[in-house]
Amino acid sequence: MVRTTAEPPARPAVRAPTRLGRWVLLCAGAEAVGMAAAAGAARAATALAPDRTALAWGLVVAAGLVEGTALGLAQSAALRPDAPGLRRRHWVLMTVAVAGLGWAAVSAPAVLGGDDGAGAGPSALLVASGAAGLGLLMGAVLGAAQAGALRGTVARPWRWVAVSATAWTPAMVVIFAGATAAPATWSDLAVVALGAGTGALAGAVLGAVSGVLVPVLGRVAD
Repeated sequence: MVRTTAEPPARPAVRAPTRLGRWVLLCAGAEAVGMAAAAGAARAATALAPDRTALAWGLVVAAGLVEGTALGLAQSAALRPDAPGLRRRHWVLMTVAVAGLGWAAVSAPAVLGGDDGAGAGPSALLVASGAAGLGLLMGAVLGAAQAGALRGTVARPWRWVAVSATAWTPAMVVIFAGATAAPATWSDLAVVALGAGTGALAGAVLGAVSGVLVPVLGRVAD
């Protein structure tokens, strides 16, 4: 009698995310980390600002550095299939300098000024319009700083300026919507959780738009 052993059922193959899915996941994760850090730092800095302004400012800047570093690493990883020769260190440093420190500079006046969201603020339409304009401007400046790391790795590196500006416009609207949603009565944990969720959504938007548009950079051989 010949014994046969039953073969274990084959495990379903784990499918790697598509190129677009990779963009969305990486940027969503990076912005979730960055905006959680920013939200926590803003809450702590607001409490410190009246008496310890220097420490409050340091917290805001540190959060900006976290956000810029996370975003730079995520975007450079997402770009690798399209720009295999990307100078990753250059990319990350430029992202930290412009995105991280830029975010700190934009958010610091409200935080250090003690803006706790109380009272009647600007309308949602005005906030969204301002956020869109800021996203367009900062996205273009960031794209210009990052594009240098793409030279020699893609055919048209300076198109990244337009890609970045286009992607950051709706992403910044999401960020500002979340940043203005939490009242001062919320706990620190709730504020950080809202920051993480807002960042994840904004990062997903950023990654989706960037991932769709990145083929316009072309290949070096084009």
